[in-house]
Amino acid sequence: MLKNDPNALLSLKHQAVFEEDSDLQRAALEQLVIEWKNHPDTVPILKQLAISGKCPDVRRAATEYFVQGWPNDPNILPFLKQLVVSNNEYWWLQEAILNYLIAGWHEDPNTIAFLKQLILADRYRSLNVRSVALKQLAQNWKNDPDTLAFLKQRAVSDIDETLRETAVELLAEGWQEDPLTLGWLKKRAESDRHWGVRLAIIEKLNQDGKFDSQTLVWLKQIAMSDSNPYVASEAVSKLAQLGKDDLDTINIIKQLAVSAQAAEVRRAAMSQLAQNWRDDSETLSTLKQLAVFDKCFHVRLAAVEHLGQDWRTDSDTVAIMKRLAISDPVLEVRKSALGYLIENWQHDSDTVAILKQVVQDDESWQMRELAVVQLGAFWQHDPDVLTFLKQQAESPECWVVGEIALAQLTVGWKDEPSVLALLKKLALSNSDVRVAAIRELSIGWKDDPDTIDILKKVVVSDNCWHTRKLAVEQLATTWHDDPDTFAILKKVALSDERHDVKVAAMEMLVSGWKNDPEAIATIKQVVVSDRFSEVRIAAMELLAKSYKDHPDTLATLQQIAAADKSSDVRIAAISKLASDRQADPNILALLKQQAVDDPCSDVQRATMEQLATDWKDDPDTLDIIKQLVLSDKCSELQQSAVVQLATDWHDDPDTISALKKLAVSAHCPDLQQLAMQQLALGWKDDSDTFCIIKQRIESSDELEVRQAAMQQLALGWKGDSETLALFKRLVLDDGDMCVRQTAVVELGICWHSYPEIIEIIKQVAVNDDSFYVRQTALELLALVEKSHPETVVILKKLAEFDDNAFVRRSAIQQLALDWYQEPGMFEFFCDRACSDPFIRQEDWENNPRKAALEAIIEQYPVSDGMLGVLRDRAGNDLDEQIKQFAMKTLSNFG
Repeated sequence: MLKNDPNALLSLKHQAVFEEDSDLQRAALEQLVIEWKNHPDTVPILKQLAISGKCPDVRRAATEYFVQGWPNDPNILPFLKQLVVSNNEYWWLQEAILNYLIAGWHEDPNTIAFLKQLILADRYRSLNVRSVALKQLAQNWKNDPDTLAFLKQRAVSDIDETLRETAVELLAEGWQEDPLTLGWLKKRAESDRHWGVRLAIIEKLNQDGKFDSQTLVWLKQIAMSDSNPYVASEAVSKLAQLGKDDLDTINIIKQLAVSAQAAEVRRAAMSQLAQNWRDDSETLSTLKQLAVFDKCFHVRLAAVEHLGQDWRTDSDTVAIMKRLAISDPVLEVRKSALGYLIENWQHDSDTVAILKQVVQDDESWQMRELAVVQLGAFWQHDPDVLTFLKQQAESPECWVVGEIALAQLTVGWKDEPSVLALLKKLALSNSDVRVAAIRELSIGWKDDPDTIDILKKVVVSDNCWHTRKLAVEQLATTWHDDPDTFAILKKVALSDERHDVKVAAMEMLVSGWKNDPEAIATIKQVVVSDRFSEVRIAAMELLAKSYKDHPDTLATLQQIAAADKSSDVRIAAISKLASDRQADPNILALLKQQAVDDPCSDVQRATMEQLATDWKDDPDTLDIIKQLVLSDKCSELQQSAVVQLATDWHDDPDTISALKKLAVSAHCPDLQQLAMQQLALGWKDDSDTFCIIKQRIESSDELEVRQAAMQQLALGWKGDSETLALFKRLVLDDGDMCVRQTAVVELGICWHSYPEIIEIIKQVAVNDDSFYVRQTALELLALVEKSHPETVVILKKLAEFDDNAFVRRSAIQQLALDWYQEPGMFEFFCDRACSDPFIRQEDWENNPRKAALEAIIEQYPVSDGMLGVLRDRAGNDLDEQIKQFAMKTLSNFG
C-alpha cells in the first residue's frame, strides 16, 4: 500500500472501522498507526474504536495502540479510567486496560486510590471490575502497608461472596508464608458461610506439597466434616498429597471412599486411593465394589475408568465391563465400559455379541452409534456383520445409527453388489438416511448411470431441504456438463422453498457459469424479488463480487440500498456501495439521504458511520451528524453520532455546544452520561464542563446520571475545592442513600488525610439513616483511621448498639481484624456472642453472634473461656444455625 496515496489511506480507514473480520480489522489498525501515525484522523479513530468498537478484541487493540503510540498524551490517563468503568461486560478487557494504566502510572498516588474506588464504590458494583481491581492491587502493591488489611477486610465483610473468594485466594497466594495470615486463612476455611471462600483457601494453601503436621490435622478435619462436597473433596485431594505415608490418612480416605455421604467426596477419595495406594490390598476390591454398586453414576464412572486403565489384567475387570456395558442405567457409564471392552478385550468371544445387542436394544443413539462403528471397523470379515449393518441402514430406529451403518458399508463392503442396490433404494425413499445415501452415491458411484438420474429427481421432488441442497451441490460439481444441470440450478435459485437451497444454487451458478447471461439475469432477479432477505443479501454479495463491472450492478445496488424492505439488506447494500465509493458520484448523495431519512435507525447509524469514515471532509457530513446528535429519534443512534462528533470534529465550535446541551437535557440517561464523559475527556478545561457535571449531581432526577457525574468529578476535578465541598454536602444531606454511599467512599479514599473528613465519616457511621451507608462508613473508618483510639470506641458502639444486624456484624468483623489485642476485647466478643439481639427471619441472613464466635475462635484459640462460650451457645442459642455451628466447632476440639 502506497503511504502517500490518499485513496490507500481512505481504504485503510474504511477497513479499520468497518471490517467484520476482527483479525483484518486489527491488522488495518496496526498499519494505520505505523504508516499514518501523524495523520489527524488516526487518534480519533483509535479513540472511537476503543470506546465503541463492536468487537472487544478490536477495542483492546485500539487502546493498546493509543497507549503505546502516544504515551505522553495528557489525555491518556483519564481516557483509560473512563474505559475501565465503561467495559463492565468484558472483564478481561477491563483487566487489560487496567494493566496499561498500572504499567504507565504505577507511581502515581492516584492509581491505587482509583483501584480502591473501583472496589468500594456503589456505582462500580460490577463484580468483574471489582475483582480485576482487587487482583491488580494485590499484585502491584503487595508491599503497601495497607494492602494486607484491605484484602482481609474484603475477605471478611464484602457483600459479594465471589469477591470474598477472590480476596482469600489473593491472600493465600501472596501471604501464606506469613504465620498470622496463614492461621487466619485456616480459620476462615473452617468458618466462612460461603463454600467458595472455604474452597479457595484449601486450593491455594500448601501448593508446594511440603509436609506440615498442623496442616495435615486441619485437612483431616475439613475432609470429614465440611458440609460442602466440593470443599471436602479438595481437602481429600490435599490430604492425600501431604499425608501419603501417614497411616491415619490412608484409613480416613478408605473410609470416605465407601461411606462418605456426598458422592463427590467418595469419588475424590476413590481416585486418591487408585493414584496413591494402588498396591494396597483393599484398593482394588473397593474400586470393584464402587463400579457396580455405588448409587451415584459419577462414582461408578470414575471407578470404571480406573479399572479399565490400571487393572485390565484382573480377571474380574472384563466381567464388570461386560455387565456395565449392557445394564448400567446411565449412558456415560455404559459408554465408558463398552469403550474399554473394545479397547482391551476386542477378541473376547462375547464382545461382538454385546455390540450387536447394544445396537438393537440400547436406549441411547450414542451407544448404538459407537457399537455400529466398532462392528464395521473390526469385524469386516464376519458375514453376519454385513447382514446386520444392512438391516440397520435400511430400518434404523435412529437416523444417526443408520447413517453410520451406511458409511461402514461403503467403506468395508464397497465391492459388494447388494450395497450399491441398497444405496439407490435409500436415496429415493423416505428414509432418514437418504442424505447419506446420496452423498455416498455421488462420491463412490458417480460413474453409475443411475446416480445422476437419482440426483435430478431429488432436487425437484424431495421434501427435505438438506437432501435437495446436497443434490444441487453434487450436480453442479460432478455433472457440470450435463445439459439439464444449468436449467435445474436456475429453477432452484428462483423457486425453491428453502433459502439455504436457493443460496447454494446461486453460488453454483456463479461458480460454474459466471459469464452466462442467464446466470447474471437470474442473480439480478433474485436480488430484487426474492422473499427471503437472507437470499437477497447473498445474491447481492455475489452480484457485487462477481459482476462488479456489469453496467446494471451499480444501479441495482443503489435501488436496494434505497428501497429494499429489509433493513439488513439495505445496510449490506450501503456497505457495498461505500466500499466502491469512486464508481458513481450519486453514491454519496444516496448515503446522505439514507442517513437522514431511512425509517430504520440501524440503517441510519451504519450510513452515518460510512459517511464519517469515507467522506469526513464533505461539508454535509458534519451537518448530518449534528442533526442526528440533536434529533432525539433513537438513543443508540444518537450515542453513536455523539462519539463520531466528539472524536472526529473535536475542534468544531458546535461540538461542545451540542454535548453541553445533551448532558443537561437529553431525554435518555445513557445519552446524558455519554455526553458528560465526552466533555470530561475532551473539554476538561472548559469552564462550563465542571459546572455542568456539578449541576447534574445536584439536580438530575436520574440516580445513574448523578452517580456517573460524581464519577467524572472525582476522576477529573479531585483537586478543586468545590469538589470536596460538594461531596461533603452530598454525604451529609442528600436524600438518596446510593448517592451518600458513593460520596462517603470518595471522601474516604481521596481525602482521608483531612481531619474534617475523618470526622464526617465518623458522623456518617453513627448517624446515617441507611444501614448500607453506615456499614460503608465504618469499613472506611477501620481502613483509613485504624491508629486513632476513637475508632475502636466507635466500632464497639456500632457493634453493640446499632439497630441493624448487618452493621453490627460488620463492626464485629472489623474489630476482629485489627483490634483483637486491645484490652477487654475477648470479653467484648463473648458478650456479643451471647447478647446480640438478632432474631433470624431468613436462612440467608448473617447473625452477628456468629461473627463474634468466629472472632473468638480465630483470634483466641487457646483461651480458657472459648470452650465455655461455645458450650453456652450450643445449648442455649435461639438460632439453630448458631447451635449447629457451635456444636460442630466443639466436636473439632474433641
